[in-house]
This record gives sequence, structure tokens and C-alpha cells, in this order.
Amino acid sequence: MSRPALPAYLDGLIAAYRAGQASRDLHLGYWDQPPDLGVPSAPVEFAQAQARLTEQVIEIVTTQPGQRVLDVACGLGGTLSALAERHTDTMLVGLNIDRRQLEICRDIAPPPSGSLALVEGDACALPFAARSFDQILCVEAMFHFRSRQIFLGEAARLLRSGGLLALSDILLRRPGTAAPWDEATMAAALRRDYGPWPELWIEADELKQYATDAGLLVTADEDWTAQTLPSYDITAPDDRPELRRDPDAGNVMRWLHAHGWLAYRMLAFQRD
Repeated sequence: MSRPALPAYLDGLIAAYRAGQASRDLHLGYWDQPPDLGVPSAPVEFAQAQARLTEQVIEIVTTQPGQRVLDVACGLGGTLSALAERHTDTMLVGLNIDRRQLEICRDIAPPPSGSLALVEGDACALPFAARSFDQILCVEAMFHFRSRQIFLGEAARLLRSGGLLALSDILLRRPGTAAPWDEATMAAALRRDYGPWPELWIEADELKQYATDAGLLVTADEDWTAQTLPSYDITAPDDRPELRRDPDAGNVMRWLHAHGWLAYRMLAFQRD
């Protein structure tokens, strides 16, 4: 089976990181208190909010010395770096389908008395033995995978008994005629600019059912939609996207997020 195409936007993000203009985090930001939306956010505020979202995910799992932790779709290493700085005697593994991102991760120092391995691979065909990880993380990447259901099954296969999976995901609901564009226009923009995005429209209950079917128990379900909304001041600064007849993905995402058709959820699951 051929590997999925890589998101086109990664080219710009990788170039920005190499130029010292972006952090390792590739996801939306998290604000404890929403900023004044009438005042444009500075890039440094966005980077701080991105780091805060990484911290929020890490806090869901309690990593212990000697544990083996996998970060699926590890990006440029924001989560790996944060884990390595906070834990000792931990075996970290970062997996990504894009070799360029793994190369950037190679300068991350492993945890003291621990290790860091980087593996090129597909999230829906994880190249590891069953029951080989204590914790798995996946931050804002699952919507790119060819199947959320397959990935959750793979994660369940890899987790040891009592092991934890923590992830954040962007979930879109069909807005129908409430949207300023038809569904085909929105889907085309999202897949062109932010794809691959095979499963555009999905509810949180469907996601949790996939996990249950895989033998995973839901242990946390937090709605971070409001906390992540200010990200668009940087990622899609057009604050009246509905006026555009030819929207890009940022316009569509901002509108869906602001009008209740996009949910940003953090979910955690435990293996029985």
C-alpha cells in the first residue's frame, strides 16, 4: 500500500522552523483565558500558547521512570522535547511518516538516563510489537490519518495492560445551509490546503465508539474548542471569512470553529 500524501503546508512550517521563525510545535495554541480578540496576537504569544497545549496533553498522562512512551506523528518534536526535559529514565520513541521532520527531531537530547529513538512509519500500520508501550500520545494529527478507527486499533494493540493513549483531534460537523459556502467548496479547500484529511465529518461519539470497539476505556474527554479559538489570529487572520467566495482552508476552519461546527477535543483512553 502506498503511503499517504504529506500536507502541503508542512513545507512552509519546516522552512520557518529552520529559519528560526517558528517553534517545534505544529498545532493550535491553548489559552487559559481568551485574549482580547480586538487586539491582534503576536507570534510569540501563539508559540507560548502552542507550548501550553503540549503541556496540557502531557499532564493527562503521568509518565513514570522506566516507561516506554510513543509519540505518533511527532512533528518537529515539540512533545518529545517537552517529555525529555521533564522525565528521567524514560524511553521515548517518535514516529513520523515524513523523514524531514524526523531529521529535525534528531537534535533533541534524550531524557537523563533514558533514550530517544526516531522511527519512520505509518500511524495506521505501526511498526512495533504488541504490548510494547506504556503510553502513546498523538497531538492534533489523527485527522490526517487514512482511518481514525485503524489507528485506534493499532494504538490498542501496542499498549500494555493499563497503558494510556492521550490525543487531541479536530472534529468537524456538517453545517449544512448555515455555512456561507456549500459542503463541496469547504471540503475542497480543507483537503487542498490542510489535507490529507480523509474523514472530514465525524462526531466525538463515533470516535469514542471506535476506541471502545478496540478495547480502550475512555478516561478523559475535555472540550478545548474555546481555548484554541484565538489561534486563528495567527493562522487565519481574516476575521470576516464568510465574505470570501473562494475560501482557503484557514477561512473555513476559522468560520467552523467560531460558529460551533468545529470541536477541538482532548481524549484519553486506557487499555484493559
